[in-house]
Amino acid sequence: NDAEIASHQLLIRSGFMYKSGSGVYLYGPLLNRVLKKISQIVAEEISAAGGLEVTMPILQEQGLWEKTGRWKEYEASKTMLQVTDRGGQCFGLAPTAEEVVTDYAAHLVSSHKQLPVCYFQQHTKFRDEIRPRFGLMRVKEFIMMDAYSFHADEDSLDKTYEAMRAAYTKIFERCGLQAFAVEADSGSIGGSSSHEFMIGADVGEDTILMNAESGYAANSERAYGSIKPMNAWTGSDDLQEIDTPAAKSIEEICAFLNNAGHNVQADRTLKTVLFVSETVDDPVLVAACVRGDRDVNEIKLQNTVSRLSGKESLVLRPMTETEVRSVSNGAEPGFASPAAGFSVDLCIVDQNLKDVGSLVAGANKTDVHLLGFNLDRDAAIELHYEDIVLIREGDACPKSGNPLIERRGIEVGHIFKLGTKYSEPMGALFTDKDSKRKPMTMGCYGIGTSRVAAAAVEQYHDDNGMQWPMPIAPYHCVILATKKNDEASHAAAEALYHELQGKGIECVLDDRDLGPGVKFKDWDLIGVPLRVVFGRGFADGKVEVKQRNGDAEEITADQACDWASKAFESAKV
Repeated sequence: NDAEIASHQLLIRSGFMYKSGSGVYLYGPLLNRVLKKISQIVAEEISAAGGLEVTMPILQEQGLWEKTGRWKEYEASKTMLQVTDRGGQCFGLAPTAEEVVTDYAAHLVSSHKQLPVCYFQQHTKFRDEIRPRFGLMRVKEFIMMDAYSFHADEDSLDKTYEAMRAAYTKIFERCGLQAFAVEADSGSIGGSSSHEFMIGADVGEDTILMNAESGYAANSERAYGSIKPMNAWTGSDDLQEIDTPAAKSIEEICAFLNNAGHNVQADRTLKTVLFVSETVDDPVLVAACVRGDRDVNEIKLQNTVSRLSGKESLVLRPMTETEVRSVSNGAEPGFASPAAGFSVDLCIVDQNLKDVGSLVAGANKTDVHLLGFNLDRDAAIELHYEDIVLIREGDACPKSGNPLIERRGIEVGHIFKLGTKYSEPMGALFTDKDSKRKPMTMGCYGIGTSRVAAAAVEQYHDDNGMQWPMPIAPYHCVILATKKNDEASHAAAEALYHELQGKGIECVLDDRDLGPGVKFKDWDLIGVPLRVVFGRGFADGKVEVKQRNGDAEEITADQACDWASKAFESAKV
């Protein structure tokens, strides 16, 4: 009843998985087969790209994480699940493994002659999701491939980064999935550059902005572009206060002013959004200002706050009503702006508002706004002009200038350039060609193995059930014997089963004592790609064959093996 999306519903209904607890699932026999196939493809391609497979501990010592300062960060964001042993030592249940693998490389690698090197694993990860949902999409426990590369310089990292990018493309192609890479924010992992791999799906939690002509594609958290110029200001440029009773939202302000004879468009208003940036130390009070017809990109804002304040922003949360009053001269929420009476630690204004002239802004007084407010002339606080606007569909592509279109996507992989973010504080040093000790340059690469399975269902399903791509299907072919007490058809079905198995086609023989309609519904739900039915037609030497996403047809029984073999080969990637 709590399943909200197709993959969650279908994987539960079909018995592929069982909910053991909040955000915790047991993988049944069929899903286990799917995950093993995905894992095998991943392992082969990451190995081909130079990866060496290891198994790292799930229990990670607090001391390792304290070397990079991330223990306090993860504690503050409440992301990491923790356990304490009988001796009182605290461990984190691995949400990721940068510290562990960097410590390993620091003890193993000492010379540039040993570089580059890449270690990877496929293991269970844990993250304390506030609200687990969507089945395998957002859980507390999941299977993930994580790889980490170590290099002598940036050029070497760039080569491995591109090799991994190519490996990811091949992995998703081999899984039978349509995936694409987009520019992304590095998040809590950090680093200078990153790309996400997305599988297109209407229920995807990520918004992708892209332009086919230029090839540009980016997560909305990261996307850049040009927004439409503002309408002209038609009123006086002199600053004046005007009573705006109960007009808090941009829509209410514009409606009130226009009814009062002022011609004001939404883009000529100043939207001031107030946040608290929680850090390891003291919080930072933040004001973000954008055009009234646009929204703040909170990821861009959080990164900007970290850079300008010098304090890593762990959580960016909206101010409470009490906090709003404290920074806006006691005014109710909805009337704040960088005008007189305003006081925050950082006031960040979107760069599109630089030198735009007059605006409508809050007066830091309840039920009062300012007409003719000029940021450069009238701001009573230091302003930082930065790119903090949320780019949306229709904005201009940064490469071609053509309109961006919006797609929804499910993130299934992520690659990062980490630089020396971890190697430097953890002492992962090597002796370079010039005999100097230097920190290794690192890259990081992840694929959500269990999430790939769910994303495959989202990409391929219909009203009857799942449609697994051949390379990751739990079985390639189901053979159904539907005539009760018919020894000849049952024997022929079993003979075909063994023949196809011998050809490397994984089969399941369904000889349950159930009606054919029940069996057909079950296998449509489960989504095995090929179906061969030994039913009434077998008396005339006929069998019914069907691909999961095709129509049924009748062929002779001795053609069944050839039909299944050809269908299997044509569907392999």
